[in-house]
Amino acid sequence: MLRPRATARKTPTWPTPTPEQVDVVLLGTYHMNEPGLDTVNISTDDVLVDTRQRELETLVSNLERADPDHVAVEHPASQTDDVNEVYARYRDGDVAYDEERTFDPQHVHHDADLLSCRGESVQVGFRLADRLKHERVVPVDVPERLGSGPDFDALEERDVDTTPKLDVPRIDHDELQTSLDERLAASSIPAYHRFLNEEAALHYNDGMFDRFLRHGEGDNYAGPDALANWYRRNLRMVHNLWRVVDDDTDRVLFVVGAGHVHVLRHLLTQFSQFCPLSALPYLPDDE
Repeated sequence: MLRPRATARKTPTWPTPTPEQVDVVLLGTYHMNEPGLDTVNISTDDVLVDTRQRELETLVSNLERADPDHVAVEHPASQTDDVNEVYARYRDGDVAYDEERTFDPQHVHHDADLLSCRGESVQVGFRLADRLKHERVVPVDVPERLGSGPDFDALEERDVDTTPKLDVPRIDHDELQTSLDERLAASSIPAYHRFLNEEAALHYNDGMFDRFLRHGEGDNYAGPDALANWYRRNLRMVHNLWRVVDDDTDRVLFVVGAGHVHVLRHLLTQFSQFCPLSALPYLPDDE
């Protein structure tokens, strides 16, 4: 298995909430329906089969102990009503979680349908909200397409050299993907989520900086601008979390791609009304 790279970075810690703050439990997950939108795209198996469905039930049973007032999902906030129309069909028993379904209209995130019956928004987010008898789920994403556009095209046309200037350890994305694929194939879904939410794994997405920061020339800051858009996306998700809380909200659980957790932890820590919490206490070693 791939080991974390050596780094001089101080290991971040999770803050301790104060009574007046709203807890945000960040559950880092993987995209169970393989939309192919990430730097490293995990090759998944079919979560609708009986074995994986039992594992998902175990995962959600553990998450239920967090007792959140809201369950947030990584799906466009602009599609809140559409998402909740589909959620109502699961909540009311019209659709089963192990059932192959295509929803109409298609709920599109870029070129992939993240509200697939196999997606983590349904299999984890809906299932958890359903168990807790929540009337609604909370989509909070504002998607961004990174790494494309005229500025990137101009750099490619000019064949701008973006090779590293210093010989430092770097994440090999092919090696990382192979390692993650092998681990998922050999793991239960609860065990894999525990791995994804451990500190070392939360930094695997740091490769975005390695990928983008060097892309630029003159007044063309294509790579840094892409990273700025990545932070803007995460900031907007924090803002959308803030929109849903009220005086009766003590805790939110956010089902989000594991690559977001490190950044979201930092941003939520900066906002005094929220306190980010790790999902690890709800992901026990024993299954």
